Amino acid sequence: MKCSNCGKPVEEGRLFCMNCGQEIQWVPDYDSFGNYMEQERIKKEQERKRKERAEAEAARRKAALLEEEKRKKKKKRMITLAGVSIAAVVCILFGFFLKFSNDQRNYNDFNYQMGMAETAFSNHKYEECYTFVQRAVELDQSDTDAKLLLAQVQIKLEKSKEAVTTLKKLLKTEPDNVTAYGQLIKIYEQSESFDEIKELLDQCEDDDILKKYDSYISSVPVFSLPGGDYDELKSLQLYSREDNGTIYYTTDGSDPSRDSNVYTESISLNDGTTTVKAIVINAKGIASDIVTNRYNITLTPPDSPRISPSSGKFTTDMDTRIYIIVPDGCKAYYAFDKKPTIGDEAYDPGQPVEMKMGTHTFYAILVDENGKVSYPGSAIYTLSDPE
Repeated sequence: MKCSNCGKPVEEGRLFCMNCGQEIQWVPDYDSFGNYMEQERIKKEQERKRKERAEAEAARRKAALLEEEKRKKKKKRMITLAGVSIAAVVCILFGFFLKFSNDQRNYNDFNYQMGMAETAFSNHKYEECYTFVQRAVELDQSDTDAKLLLAQVQIKLEKSKEAVTTLKKLLKTEPDNVTAYGQLIKIYEQSESFDEIKELLDQCEDDDILKKYDSYISSVPVFSLPGGDYDELKSLQLYSREDNGTIYYTTDGSDPSRDSNVYTESISLNDGTTTVKAIVINAKGIASDIVTNRYNITLTPPDSPRISPSSGKFTTDMDTRIYIIVPDGCKAYYAFDKKPTIGDEAYDPGQPVEMKMGTHTFYAILVDENGKVSYPGSAIYTLSDPE
């Protein structure tokens, strides 16, 4: 048995503890036993709580360790992800840098831009081609192929005005470029700008180009009469060297066009000045140069008519008929005491005019088939009864 106070072993039969002097109860009474049981219960409870606390602390420590482990893993993962992200960003930035450097190099490389333009054009990607070929032209203003391709893609994109400008600029530096002429003519022909075709070829001084596109050049009309002065009426004929050419002309001094008179028969040249202008428009609708001739026709009026009898005194028992000598192709008009006009009496050669009583002046004129009027002829007659 042990001392309940100090816990030292006590020999059986002793009443007091030899170590601390505590009285020893060998047979516990009821209360002591109850206290003992309570103490045991308390101890067990305390032991249970201690274990629970220990278990709880152990669980807490384990949870803390797990949490710390998770935190460390998460941190490690975050560091890894950050490293990967940084590496990715670096790679992306490096890629962008390489691409930017490559793009810059290509942007300033004429061969690259031209090659991309030609590839895009062959694949009918005209907008893409337009971007590349514009840059190619910027890089090398002297390259003919680039300018021709630029004009081609402008035509495909329905930028005809821009294409015309491109080709005209090219011809200023290369006036013998056959392809540029061909492209320009095609644009003008499609838009029915025939005057522009004529102007283009009029300015060309290259015989080979003019020969190549001679079907677009219209020959001038041929006049049957040279301009000049004439003393008789003339009839003018016009001719075209073009197989299917149409001649247009004017006689009022204005420039001929497609809205002018179409030549079908001879042009009558009347008295006075007539200015005839003519062009030929060939089968392709191209007009020739204007040919102008001026005709001055001055018709000579007929001589004054001869009147019979000549002036004198006459009596009623004499032949008092008046005759006018009328040449072929003329008509005569007469009047007494005034100069006649074509509004006065017309003379009939089969019916001579009778003299009037008294003294009167007889006048007569001739009008030829061209309407030219002679100076008047005259005679003074005195008619009276016989004495």
